[in-house]
Parts: sequence; structure tokens; C-alpha cells
Amino acid sequence: MLEPVTKKFEDGSTLETFRFTFFCDICGKAVKEITYPYKPPFKAKFFISKSERRARELLWLHDHDSAYERANKEVLLQFNRCPACGKRVCEDCYHELEGLCRECSGKVRGEKDVG
Repeated sequence: MLEPVTKKFEDGSTLETFRFTFFCDICGKAVKEITYPYKPPFKAKFFISKSERRARELLWLHDHDSAYERANKEVLLQFNRCPACGKRVCEDCYHELEGLCRECSGKVRGEKDVG
């Protein structure tokens, strides 16, 4: 499984929806929530055996991992990557003219974190 694109992300997945939220590495603002509906390929039953329950769990886990990897790749377009420190940051934390995040931009100019 891929490492998350950002240092902080949340997995709010349920049995009906895969939901992933990614946050800016500097300010912590939620930048993107990605959701995918989950439609299991089997009919709902009132009673299921332990082995069938386990098979359903394994299928959900497999589909969840696939959805996570898809979301992780999709969210790359929502962040700027600082070439100096490698952080994934939102538009507010990126100085486009300098091509650096605000932390690295401040270091280049000899400033403290310009917050």
C-alpha cells in the first residue's frame, strides 16, 4: 500500500462509502476529500456463515485498498510539492513565484516562519 501523499490524512470509510481526506503539511487545512461509493458484488442476507462473513470482509479490504491508492494518486493534483523540503502544501502555503513552500521561502529570505 502506498504511503499517504500528505503527513496527515483521515480515512472515514464506511461499508457504503470509501472516504479519504488529505491535509496540507504546513497549515493542516483539509484540502481535498475524495469519496467513492462502495457497492458490494453480493446480495444482502440476514444470516451468513463465518466463512462468508470473512470473505466479505476480505473483499471490502481489497476494494478499500484499491480506493485508497486511487485517491492518493488523484489528490496529487491538489497540492504543490516544495522542491526544497518535499512537503505537500495547499495554495495558501506555497509561494508560486519562488517555487517554494512558505517555510522554505522564509528560510531563503532569512525570515522566521511567516505563518
